[in-house]
Amino acid sequence: MDGKTAIKVRALLMGAVVTLLFFFLLARLFWLQVVEADWLVARAERMWAAGSQVPPERGAILDRNGKELAKNATAYTVVATISPKDEHRVRDPEDAARKLAPVLGMSEDQILDLLTRRDAYQVELRPGGWKIDREKANQVRKLGIPGISLVETTRRYYPNGELAAHVLGFQSLDGKAVGGIEQAYDQALAGTPGTMTVWRDLKRNVLPNGLKDVRPPKPGKTVVLTLDEQIQSFVEQALDEAEKSFRPKSMTAIVMDPNTGEVLAMANRPTYNPNRYWEVKDYRQFLNGAVASVFEPGSTFKIITLAAAIEEKLFNPNETYLSGRISGPFGTVRDHNRRGWGRITFLEGVQKSSNVAFVILGYQRLGKERLYQYVMRFGIGEKTGIELPGEVPGLLKRTHQMYPADVANMAFGQGVGVTAIQQAVAVSAIANGGNLLKPHIVKEIRDAETGQVLYRMQPEVRRRVVSEATAKQVRDILETVVTDGTGQPYALDGWRVAGKTGTAQKVGPDGRYLSGKYVYSFIGFAPKDHPRLLVYVVVDEPEVDPARGGGAVVAPIFKTIMRNSLLYLNVPQDKPGAPGAGAPTVQPGQAAQRPAGPSGAANATGARGDGDGQTGYMPDLRGLSLRDALAVCGEMGLRAEVHGSGYVVRQSIAPGAPLPKDKRVRLELADFREADEN
Repeated sequence: MDGKTAIKVRALLMGAVVTLLFFFLLARLFWLQVVEADWLVARAERMWAAGSQVPPERGAILDRNGKELAKNATAYTVVATISPKDEHRVRDPEDAARKLAPVLGMSEDQILDLLTRRDAYQVELRPGGWKIDREKANQVRKLGIPGISLVETTRRYYPNGELAAHVLGFQSLDGKAVGGIEQAYDQALAGTPGTMTVWRDLKRNVLPNGLKDVRPPKPGKTVVLTLDEQIQSFVEQALDEAEKSFRPKSMTAIVMDPNTGEVLAMANRPTYNPNRYWEVKDYRQFLNGAVASVFEPGSTFKIITLAAAIEEKLFNPNETYLSGRISGPFGTVRDHNRRGWGRITFLEGVQKSSNVAFVILGYQRLGKERLYQYVMRFGIGEKTGIELPGEVPGLLKRTHQMYPADVANMAFGQGVGVTAIQQAVAVSAIANGGNLLKPHIVKEIRDAETGQVLYRMQPEVRRRVVSEATAKQVRDILETVVTDGTGQPYALDGWRVAGKTGTAQKVGPDGRYLSGKYVYSFIGFAPKDHPRLLVYVVVDEPEVDPARGGGAVVAPIFKTIMRNSLLYLNVPQDKPGAPGAGAPTVQPGQAAQRPAGPSGAANATGARGDGDGQTGYMPDLRGLSLRDALAVCGEMGLRAEVHGSGYVVRQSIAPGAPLPKDKRVRLELADFREADEN
């Protein structure tokens, strides 16, 4: 083959190769652009675009007057850059650990372990540096440690600390709703996350106009409770005082509007701070005893037996019987004083809380079947349906399981287990004229953006348990318990109170009653003929001499709560000739006037001369009655912590001083004569 031929062959071969390559490229392009196009585009989008969720803002929880009980707050997480490749890393871990430990409440070793990890670029200094408040974040900033930064985030915040902790529950730092309204209404409060697609280049930088398909989050709904923050505060203060003085095993207090079933306050001891829930050592401290603890009610349960006997026309207040002891198939039942009071009337038997009287009424006259039906009719043995998690139905044997001793004991409140909310609802039926209501602790649910009311609580009558006439007669008799019987320590100046004491000996694990172990209680409502409030207080094993009775422990709690709440609600007094009856009150928008005190002077309390209660300075409340002082505090948005009774003699914030952020003020009250003597 000559040279020209060889060149020609090589040219043809090269042309063929190029042609083949061209057709191969065409085929490859066809394959990529047509056959695999969708797959490749999807793969590219996965590389360039990343979808992410935008968390919604959790809904607030408010009291009935719009005051925030739970909300979202800015928080900060302490982050340390520890990668050796980063010039802004923490260069001296030992020094950093030493400085951070006291601020974050962690040990130096804990922090040092995190700062010396080899498998991370950055680390969060948990738990002490996780979602901390602004004050602690500023302390971290002031340390000026290279490589330590703060990442802004949010956390759930409870402005009033322990107030209503068991009702509210809490949201943990990792977003889990635990207990109370937080758990029961988690879905409504949580809201709906938003979504968006972020387009980035290969270096993960966001491209211009790189936010696509943005769907904003929808915030959680606002839950408005029936609670009144001020009444709740009265309850918390009263329980705190009792806890200091008597160190009981536990306590529960409930305040209800017996006409609507609304719970205005609910508290337990021991309690906890939901802002620092991790400090609780015993998980039982999280339980809401008002709905989750079962106990023998004792003599407060006699109200049900009394109402049943009156409804069945088996009760004659003037009929007499021999007190002290009674025997039968049930064994022997004795009165609480063991010897009784001789022959007394049944009215006196109720007033003295005679067990014998109620065995006659419940066991002998009503009998097993009728008594049992009334107990069930009053809601004992079933859940009330209140909007709180963890409610239990109590303990009520089925009728075929009840022996004579069970029936006799049940007639005076032993051998049956109730929850505090059950007992409060049952007695509310007597206060409101005979209707068993469903209790409520949620008043409204609102759209957080528009304010539209999506749900509004309406009173729900479950059933009529006794007639209006029977309910009135029971109320009249229960008033005599307070005026002439065991309830005398619970009487109030200014209002007629109807109620019943309770002392129940506790049962041990072996089913036997424990010596010296008692649950003391009182349930009462006022004003007697037109009840506005029902208050139930239960105190378990206080450190008090049993000879003094439950009144020494329970009466101060009940009276403080009831008196302060009636004054706060401006409920007219109904006891003729009572001190302060008919006294002028402060209406919203009015300037309060100090009633004439020892000096005879009367001075306006408007701060800095404004007199309209709308300034940012503390008014002078000294010399005001509690009613008037609370009215001024309400106008100012202040939450009053009240101690004593009578007229204000001292206030924790000086007149004219700027109001504190938490709007709390301590008021000490005394009768003017006591103030003069001091």
